[in-house]
Amino acid sequence: MGPLASLMRKEFLQLRRDHAMLRLVLVLPIVQLLVLSYALDNDLRNVRVSVLDEDRTPLSRGIADALWESDVFVPGPPLASGDDLARSLKVGRCDLAVRIPAGLARDVAGNRSAAIGVHVDGTNSSTGGRAAGYAEAAIARAATGRDGRVGAVRFFYNPELESRLYMVPGIIVMIATIVSAMLTGMAIVREKELGTLEQVLVTPLGSLQYVAGKSAPYALIALVDLALATGFAAVWFHVPLAGSPLVLLAGVLAYLAVTLSLGLIASVVSDTQQQAMFTVWFFLVFAIMLSGFFFPIENMPPWARVLTWLDPMRFFLAIVRGVLLRGAGFGDLARDLLVLAGMGAASFTGAVLAFRRATS
Repeated sequence: MGPLASLMRKEFLQLRRDHAMLRLVLVLPIVQLLVLSYALDNDLRNVRVSVLDEDRTPLSRGIADALWESDVFVPGPPLASGDDLARSLKVGRCDLAVRIPAGLARDVAGNRSAAIGVHVDGTNSSTGGRAAGYAEAAIARAATGRDGRVGAVRFFYNPELESRLYMVPGIIVMIATIVSAMLTGMAIVREKELGTLEQVLVTPLGSLQYVAGKSAPYALIALVDLALATGFAAVWFHVPLAGSPLVLLAGVLAYLAVTLSLGLIASVVSDTQQQAMFTVWFFLVFAIMLSGFFFPIENMPPWARVLTWLDPMRFFLAIVRGVLLRGAGFGDLARDLLVLAGMGAASFTGAVLAFRRATS
């Protein structure tokens, strides 16, 4: 343990002297969490709705008022005709337009079917579809006095359906991935550029000790970053910690074994820090896209769903969201923890073998 402790001490001293790097790894993740959490908020707000009221009855005015009472919609410019409706959608003056036909109140009073037109700007299909659903529910309540649901609907774990509770844990995972992989991605190649790698190779350190000594300091930094980001998310965004911190810690350690080792492999096979950073970022893009962070895995084509089983971020994301939001325990997350542990062992072994081959 003597040579290993000396190497770890050297790494910590080097990090302490690099004030710019310390600021980067300790402050930037909080800034990223704050900015990205607001930027990636996909809750529906301020959807502009214009109403073409051709009935002009108390019922039609009540339908329009019901839309404005929602915290989703805001009034758009008034419409005078069908052509005006089409033109408003085309030029982007409104996001959704409601056409109330003449005779609506008479048809409703006579229990006859009546069609209210909901016209949506479908440029953004996700936002447009959800906005149309909200509008249809509000119109149904105003026109019939009921929302058309059977029984009661109860939402668990996120009763208000706030997107930030879903997105913030994903951003924490992304920050941990970038910080850990990028730091170790520059660790060995920096020694190459400075010409100090040869000095380390003549020490009694073996390949296993060298890889472990290089990984440990950055693992500690990543743990500090994760603790800061999780605490900030709890205080600022009110993200709960419903589960056991020990389950979360187990997932973090297994995941860091993967990302730190993959970063070291990229560092070993690269000749410059720029090459190492490009290599790490190249694989990070695929990891983020296949993790389920932006798009549900269930919506991916079959071949992409198969590839997600090779993505460690997928399993770590499930662990973080499960512990923070649902209070999942070791039994609930056994599959994800075991897969991550296996990936961590394989990645660390690969890093040791890659370093041994590169220095032999």
